[in-house]
Amino acid sequence: MRKLMVTVLIAALCFSTLAFVAGCGGDKNKDEAKSYMKKGDEYIDGVQTIWEGLEEKQTEMATKAIGGDYSAFTGEAGEALKKEFEETFAGIAKDLDAANEEYKKITGLEGVQDYKDYAAKMMEAIELMKKQLAAAQTLLADLSEALTALAQGQQVDLISMMMESEEMTMLQELGEDIDKLMEEAEQIKLDKKLES
Repeated sequence: MRKLMVTVLIAALCFSTLAFVAGCGGDKNKDEAKSYMKKGDEYIDGVQTIWEGLEEKQTEMATKAIGGDYSAFTGEAGEALKKEFEETFAGIAKDLDAANEEYKKITGLEGVQDYKDYAAKMMEAIELMKKQLAAAQTLLADLSEALTALAQGQQVDLISMMMESEEMTMLQELGEDIDKLMEEAEQIKLDKKLES
């Protein structure tokens, strides 16, 4: 009986050592997952910086329009502004796709469940960011039309138009949902020490 117990203990010790050395698949792809996570996060950080710049530009535009200065929205200046926004939106869309691809690579790895959980949250946030971008594009087109009408002397209640805009409401709601997902992803990163 004693010999059987010693054999069982030795076998259990061997299995636990083997599992420890093999890593049970948990850390097998950790470095790769961490690399994809960092690349994805860099794209998202860039998108957030650009988005903040867009919000500042939008506020600046609205302030000028409300003050009656339409010079930035008409003629060559208006075309240049429109082109600037289109290029910015295209850049954001490209970076969102690139970030999504990096996070998607994590989901294809074996093990690294904590990284997969983080990537899933970030991919969910990216989908909402894409919807937010589409709403911003629609809102900008509507705003551009209203500003052109104002510049031509037509009466447009710009403030009411913005406040009643479905896109404006959608932007706010999506922004709140995105913030929540980003906070949840960040909490996963902190709790699971994904940076270390």
